[in-house]
Amino acid sequence: MDNLNLILKFKLAGDGHLYVKSAARIRVDGRGGLMFYDTQSRAVETIKLRTLRSFSIQQISPAREQLAALAMA
Repeated sequence: MDNLNLILKFKLAGDGHLYVKSAARIRVDGRGGLMFYDTQSRAVETIKLRTLRSFSIQQISPAREQLAALAMA
């Protein structure tokens, strides 16, 4: 599962900004949070589901991974 490369796009309630994050894997923590594990730093970040206005998850191929990494830098 660590080999997956995912892109998360989301907006938070009350905030019009579009956030884009990369993740190696995603979990729902059972307490109302969406946990995603960063592909580069191995950090874990949690977003409370109730704060999300919208989100999407996209799996990318290894060739597109390099392009996504450049776009997010």
